[in-house]
Amino acid sequence: MTNKRMRITATPLALLLLLSLAVAPTTAATLVDPDVREAAPDLELRVEDGKMLLTLEEAIELALERNLSLIVDRYRQDEADLGLRRSFGIYDFNATIDGFANDEASPAASNLDGADVQESQFQRLNLAVDRLVSFGGRGQVDWRNSRSDTNSLFATLNPAYRVDFDFSWSQPLLRDFGKKQTERNIRIARTNQEISRETFEAQVIAVIQLVEDAYWTLVEANASFDVAEESLRLAKQLHEQNRIRVEVGTLAPLELVQSQAGVATREEQVIRARGAIGDAEDRLRQLLNVVGDAYWSAKIVPETPAEMEPIELDLEAAMATALENRNNLRTKRLSQSDLERDIGYFRNQKLPRLDLNLTYGYNGLGGDVTERDFFTREILFQAPGDYGDALDQITNTAFDGWAVSLVAAFPIENRAAEAQLALAEVNYERGEAELANQELAVRTEVRRLARFVDTARQARESARVSRELEEKNLGAEEKRYENGLSTSFQVLQIQEDLTEARQREVNAVTGYRKAVVLYRQATGELIETSGVEIIGEAE
Repeated sequence: MTNKRMRITATPLALLLLLSLAVAPTTAATLVDPDVREAAPDLELRVEDGKMLLTLEEAIELALERNLSLIVDRYRQDEADLGLRRSFGIYDFNATIDGFANDEASPAASNLDGADVQESQFQRLNLAVDRLVSFGGRGQVDWRNSRSDTNSLFATLNPAYRVDFDFSWSQPLLRDFGKKQTERNIRIARTNQEISRETFEAQVIAVIQLVEDAYWTLVEANASFDVAEESLRLAKQLHEQNRIRVEVGTLAPLELVQSQAGVATREEQVIRARGAIGDAEDRLRQLLNVVGDAYWSAKIVPETPAEMEPIELDLEAAMATALENRNNLRTKRLSQSDLERDIGYFRNQKLPRLDLNLTYGYNGLGGDVTERDFFTREILFQAPGDYGDALDQITNTAFDGWAVSLVAAFPIENRAAEAQLALAEVNYERGEAELANQELAVRTEVRRLARFVDTARQARESARVSRELEEKNLGAEEKRYENGLSTSFQVLQIQEDLTEARQREVNAVTGYRKAVVLYRQATGELIETSGVEIIGEAE
């Protein structure tokens, strides 16, 4: 008897285990821990002799670590991750405890009440655990316990203990049936998480582009300053030659005035070039979010050379890569997938409601037994009892019962569901048109920037040749001037032409770098080519 009781007592526990296994959502494994992102190590800024030495790779890494807009965006990403975690709360177990007690006295309304003043006490303690399943049903286990006590002579069990153990199941058969309907909010939360990651990646790309642009602008400003100083050196050299010739009487004083004006003009160019360097350095410091007077007062020395080998341009491959990698297109496709699934969801919401409800359980009753003669109310038989008797009946499965019901509801007009479905279809069609428009814009942008890169490459080569020719032209003009066949004005003019050629070459070299950055941004390859890796992305 003991072995049988031990075996049968496990029945409710087995049902609980079965319920837990049946409703466990298989999608929970896709949750991403919001703390998975590792913080980048704090980089050491290299400052030597009042100069901050900085490579392009260091600048990008510093910006990605310290940029305030990215820091804010990381919080948005955490919010989306937690939103997905919260959406899985529909699969959490719900436990309910219901306790009640009363004590009541009332006058008898009939001789059958069993007492002139009927007194009764009642207590109950009910426990229930329920959980939603992925295909829309909900299972529940109830353990109900009650105790009643009365002074009525007609009570056979007094006090009476009642125990009920029930397993119930409610399953939608039409509307809200299926995993797609149950997990709609989970799907939306997951899409929001993926969109948040795409937005974060787009922000990373934007920061990289801004940093590279600021870095090459600083390189260009430094090179322009060198060009201006070289131009000033040439002007001073010519002015010194003129001064000596005027002193010995071989040159008219007017030539000295012209060379002196040339020096003054070049000095103005140097001042402006120095100011451009300061502006470029401050812009880069702002993007790097450096803190400390030492870093703001130190001169930034870019160590990455501006010259680079020309990249190969494969327009068809570039457009295919852009259509696959661009964040705005991937974000739009994610939204479109959600809208497409919403059409199915709202189509299901138009269906009538038909719910199947099942209940199966065991009942137990125990307490002190008193049998009386119906007419004399004399006690014929008494036997002690307690709560354990009711438990024994449950564990022995002596008294069971079941119930089945179907509940149907038919909306008469159902205008709300029809309008939601129509709106979902309109939103999807509009999204398809917007996606096609964005894809066309990406194709056009890639083609334009491919031409821009090719033009910048040709401009760089042309500027190099022009600078070399202007250097030879200045050398020839200086020899003519030494032989008295030229004037200071002509030499200064050719010096100016050489300065402009050198400046064009500087602009062309850094311009090619900037064009390549924009091209890689358009194709969605900037993160990869910059050597940046975003860790902690969803699988």
